[in-house]
Amino acid sequence: MGKAAMAALVWWAGMAAQAAPLRLPAGKEPVAQGGSVTAAARGALIRYRGWLLALDGAVPEERPDLLLASADAREAPQLRIGATQRGLPLWSASELVKGSTHLRITALPGPDEIPALLLDFGDGDYRIVIPAAPIERQAYPILARRFPGADLALLLQDGRRVMLPLGSGRAQVFGAEQAVPYRFAKVRKR
Repeated sequence: MGKAAMAALVWWAGMAAQAAPLRLPAGKEPVAQGGSVTAAARGALIRYRGWLLALDGAVPEERPDLLLASADAREAPQLRIGATQRGLPLWSASELVKGSTHLRITALPGPDEIPALLLDFGDGDYRIVIPAAPIERQAYPILARRFPGADLALLLQDGRRVMLPLGSGRAQVFGAEQAVPYRFAKVRKR
């Protein structure tokens, strides 16, 4: 085999390894349908079909499946699973599988050009966008156009995370006054 063919084979194997989703062990308890988001200061706890994600320093009572840190002006978003930590540069994605539920996390340009995170649960089930920086209220409608198909935005407002359902035509924000979870059901996209 020639050097060029060997280099191509090594490159292909590296790309295939990157494309393979990371598999997490499934829990033993029954998987609840739907999910919830609970604001916790600048972070949030996201639960969906057996997944538990802790965003920006939110601390759950049980061990989360993964920790997410949104971007800032100097650093890309970070994804941490156990001892493994990786950055998500702009336009990159990580695919994870737990049980039968897939999760794709993508870093996309946010309205402020700092990477925003887009969480895709399942096969088009539910999409959550997480801008890294605060957005003015009058710019909320831009989110639905900039992130088509997103169901919920986790926004920074007055130093804490709030939930904004997208696509409903109303800009009602949840989480600003109370710390109760925002509950959502599986939404099948076509």
